[in-house]
Amino acid sequence: MPVLDTFSSLGQLDSGNGFTPTQTSDSGDTTLLSQFSLLRVQGADCERFLQGQLTCDVSQLDGHWQLGACCNAKGRMVANFVIARRGDECWLRLPTEQASALLDHLKKYAVFFKVTLSELEDYCVVAQWNELPQPQHQQLQADGWSLQWQHRCEHWLPLSDAKELLQQHTLCAESRWHQDDISSGLVWVTAATREHWIPQNIDWHQHGGVSFSKGCYTGQEIVARLQYLGKSKKALMLLSSDAMQDFQPLSDIHNSEGKVIGELASWRQHSGLGLINLNAADQPGLNIAGASVSCEPIAYTQANDQ
Repeated sequence: MPVLDTFSSLGQLDSGNGFTPTQTSDSGDTTLLSQFSLLRVQGADCERFLQGQLTCDVSQLDGHWQLGACCNAKGRMVANFVIARRGDECWLRLPTEQASALLDHLKKYAVFFKVTLSELEDYCVVAQWNELPQPQHQQLQADGWSLQWQHRCEHWLPLSDAKELLQQHTLCAESRWHQDDISSGLVWVTAATREHWIPQNIDWHQHGGVSFSKGCYTGQEIVARLQYLGKSKKALMLLSSDAMQDFQPLSDIHNSEGKVIGELASWRQHSGLGLINLNAADQPGLNIAGASVSCEPIAYTQANDQ
């Protein structure tokens, strides 16, 4: 694999923890996001094609990035991603295990449009953390792509450029990025959860990943109906454990009486996100497979309640 060969001198890569640098420091501010890949859609019909397939408004992608998702006809997410655009091409960053699945899904519809779709195996993603907060969603274009989050940024670069950037900075483990995603309430659809959730189930609309004004796309009727007519009885919540755990997505969350009160959406080491019954979040004795977990609201839900 190109990524393994390119970065083996800088650290270890494994399916569980991702990239762990050989030399790490508490002051490290840069890492390789080895568990994400990039797809490219380009051609004269790029915007028209993606507008009919994605939950986000591709026509509004002008100098900034946003989140989005691709659903099946029942409104359930095949994949979710970060998307950026320049001219007649869009790039999508998503979990590596999802890249082929989304590519195959989109190819079924691409035959009717002047577009080409590809996975960019000679590019990768490097992450850095900002000393000061920055404007969200700013998109810079130089030798690659630099996408600005509020407290961190990601660079989509050719492998050789990415290695050079990593060599110039003090490195930290990839797990830091994944933990920040969890703290922010970001759930990434994986192979295990593909076509399981409607976007609102994991609060994707709270992060701007769904447009309710752009018009029709595959699964739009279901997504819109849930937004305007449905009232969810579950909420996405932050979970944590004192001990390191290896919980799997969609694991049942139980209360002290053994009753299932939710399901796990994602988990990394000591923390994760779970979809939990609203009337059960304050119940004592929450556990996954017998291991105790604590539960609290995500920061943006608390802000919305104020």
